[in-house]
Amino acid sequence: MILHPTAGAGALWALAGAALILLTRQGTRAGALAGLVVALLAALGFGAAALLPLAIFVLGSGLLTRVGRGRKERMGAAEADQGRRGARHVAAKLSLPAAAAALALFGAAPERALALVYVASLAGAFADTAATELGPVMGGPVFGFRGGRIATFSHGVPGGMSAAGFLASAAAAWAVAWGAWSVGLLDAAPAAGVATASGFLASGLESLLGGTAWGARVGHFGRNVFLSVASAGLAASARALGWSGS
Repeated sequence: MILHPTAGAGALWALAGAALILLTRQGTRAGALAGLVVALLAALGFGAAALLPLAIFVLGSGLLTRVGRGRKERMGAAEADQGRRGARHVAAKLSLPAAAAALALFGAAPERALALVYVASLAGAFADTAATELGPVMGGPVFGFRGGRIATFSHGVPGGMSAAGFLASAAAAWAVAWGAWSVGLLDAAPAAGVATASGFLASGLESLLGGTAWGARVGHFGRNVFLSVASAGLAASARALGWSGS
């Protein structure tokens, strides 16, 4: 086991974050506990710096869920339970980042490679949330594929994509990657670019999947797992090709 030198400080920040989630009612008790486990693993494996991109995703998602909630409720595009995330939400979107942190903790793979996978997975998760939460608020036509053809969708329908949603998705992925680079979790600007692109592209692939029969069968949580795996896979492939600069 290889504890990061800043793990202690990171653990304190993780506890503070879990308390904030409960106080602001962004998550259930089970969701906050699951999130705390992820944050502790991130702090132990990567150090306190790993908590900034995680916080951008978690706190940013909570904020975006509240933006224009009345409009989203009228459109049928609002998250259930006032947007409070439970343990299933955490497991679907944060299991892979947690696994990357655990592997780093035990030195099972190069830390830089695992950090890139960790950040790319968070970038994909936030990209998906931003598109889902801001697309209906910003408006505009929504398109998707049905039976191999382009069709018009309503906001909130799985598989639907709007221009506003795409812009929000790209900005969210960049915010996570920039945060990771600014604190040194990613050691090169190209790595931040790879994480951004991987998260954004994976979010688009998840939207395409949502419009298929298979996407309907696996459901919302299954598509979120696919999103994490796709983000990580794209980032790992880009690093193998030497595009991440590290």
